[in-house]
Amino acid sequence: MKLLHVKCCLFALLVVFAPAHAQTFPSKTIRIIVPYAPGGSIDLTARLIAKHLQDSVGQNVIVENKPGANAAIGIETLVRSDADGHTLVLLSDSPVTMNVHLARLNYDPLTDLVPISKVVSSPIILAANPKAKIASIPDLIAAAKDKPLSYAVAGRGSASHLAAELLQRELGITMHAVPYRGGAPVAVAIASGEVPLGLVDTAAILPMISSGQVLALGVAEPVRAQSMPDIPTLSEAGVPSFSAPSWLALFAPRGTPQDRIARLNAEIAKIMAMADAQRVLFAAGLEPATNSPTEMRRIIEADYKKWGQLIEASGLKAE
Repeated sequence: MKLLHVKCCLFALLVVFAPAHAQTFPSKTIRIIVPYAPGGSIDLTARLIAKHLQDSVGQNVIVENKPGANAAIGIETLVRSDADGHTLVLLSDSPVTMNVHLARLNYDPLTDLVPISKVVSSPIILAANPKAKIASIPDLIAAAKDKPLSYAVAGRGSASHLAAELLQRELGITMHAVPYRGGAPVAVAIASGEVPLGLVDTAAILPMISSGQVLALGVAEPVRAQSMPDIPTLSEAGVPSFSAPSWLALFAPRGTPQDRIARLNAEIAKIMAMADAQRVLFAAGLEPATNSPTEMRRIIEADYKKWGQLIEASGLKAE
């Protein structure tokens, strides 16, 4: 009887203290790794998350920039870290679903990275220099068939490059890719007339669209961008069913407990619903867009397959 009483007491203690233990997360500083240099849309988004997450969870949240090797250095830092939810990485779709088809990597994005949530959509936009006289999709087709046409992209094998490859296939045209080191140089190249047009993330080109330095032909998203509601999608502009959505998502290392993934997912959803956070993101041409870890996993797997097939069919090689 005494033994039964002791067992019951132990069980009661476990019931009482188990939730308390689960609630100790986070118990120390949270690191958000940004695998790029400071500045840019990913860094901006990470610092916005860090600010609001710190206020919500009561622990320090820091952003740690680890640029290099097309984000591989930052990702490998995450993969080697403790799987306790205190080290995270904010990534675009490129190193997760594209680079893996172009280079030998020390990580497998489908197994080593645990998606927490999509954070924002980062629309890619097709833009042209006004002097190029390409103000529509029919103009683009005519120009490309008339003479060799170059276009700017943010690096060979990047999201904008693959979107351009897909666009050419849909339109039945061939253009020459001119890779630059990031979205900002692409925007400058288009505005200056160094290249007649290009595909670039909205955050880099939005100020030049607003000032009239470049013309916006369309966004590569399935729906119009909230930050630019007057600019049509490329599907609306004359490329039926075209869609090449680009995103940023937050990840944890493999083995991170599911209850911590769920807690972080809820925190990200709360932050992205804040009016002041949305104002900052919209001003940068980013669209707040959260989802569940399961849905994010489905998006990654679908994009991984889609871009892998395009890379193989196009014969693209890494720089």
